[in-house]
Amino acid sequence: MIKIIAILSTLFINLFSAITLIATSSKKYKNRFFLGLFFFNSFILFVGHFLSFNEYWRAFKYFDFIFLASLLVFYPLYYLYIYSAFNFKIVPVNWIYHFTPALLIGILMLLASSLSSWESYLIYMNNNLYNSELTDINSKILAYLYKGSRAFHLLQIVIYNFLTIRFILRVKSSIDNSFSNLDVYQTRLFYIVTISFILFMSIPGFYVTLIGRTPLNANGILLFYVCLLFTILYLILTIIGLIQVPTTEDIENNSLNIEEIHLNDLDEIEKNLKLYFTKEKPWLNPQLNIWDVAKEIGTNRSYISKVINDNIGCNFNQYVNEFRINEAKKLLQKTPEIPIADISELSGFGSLNSFIRIFKISENCTPSKFKKHIP
Repeated sequence: MIKIIAILSTLFINLFSAITLIATSSKKYKNRFFLGLFFFNSFILFVGHFLSFNEYWRAFKYFDFIFLASLLVFYPLYYLYIYSAFNFKIVPVNWIYHFTPALLIGILMLLASSLSSWESYLIYMNNNLYNSELTDINSKILAYLYKGSRAFHLLQIVIYNFLTIRFILRVKSSIDNSFSNLDVYQTRLFYIVTISFILFMSIPGFYVTLIGRTPLNANGILLFYVCLLFTILYLILTIIGLIQVPTTEDIENNSLNIEEIHLNDLDEIEKNLKLYFTKEKPWLNPQLNIWDVAKEIGTNRSYISKVINDNIGCNFNQYVNEFRINEAKKLLQKTPEIPIADISELSGFGSLNSFIRIFKISENCTPSKFKKHIP
């Protein structure tokens, strides 16, 4: 009974999340569609686990090839979702090789299970769950395909986690160099959940894939705890998928490929940039981005980024927020009676939480404490 409860809880969350995310997806929120596909694939995986652990093996014989294919697209689909979460253009032809191993293994397993007798398949499943001996060639072929898929999945865990972390670091740098208000994209929560998902899904997932079904089949409590952990992670990931907003600007093609430019030109851009920020106070716009600034001072995004990063020594987000913090400090000193929420808005911050967090990083105290120590 505990096996049924454990697997059905995770199965339900995956199906519910898949339907919710796909139903609420749109052109603006295409990340929800790809996350929904990821959850639907995970639902298929747990259908396979349900059939296998509860010994519905006659049904599983015709489902096994789908199960193995789903296992091998689990991490590629998650990586695809991460890619879409930042509005990167997804070209199907560039993603074919990510899903080719799953297709090949699925076809091979379909052929092997179709050509195997029920007796051979029964031997294979008993070996799978109870570690009994493989006694004929067909059962051995089925076992080799299953164990080979598990070995390849272990390799995928390492590779796709590396690719995901590298991609997130790259995107974080680009976003920090492009936007002054990151809260609208829920990036902090997204980074935290993504890294947590990688750690708490991949480590148990690696362990479960390594040991196979036999220990889990023998220990219902272990299976329950694994499924409970996965259910919690899936639920958190669903919530983040629903609230995270992809960037509206194309950050994919905004790498700093600077052509030859004279140092005097960069100095002139820096001079114009500082003059524009001092005179026009564009940082009062909570949604200010680097494209707006480049347009106003008559240059391009890459040159602005180079000037801020190399000459000034920070990223665009930090540069803009420094002006906002200075404005907030002036307001706190001149008009201490104004509520902190109003100070946040008058300084150009997108939210009170963002203001308090950034102010604390800059001044090592909250705005309220800063106000109390004003002479």
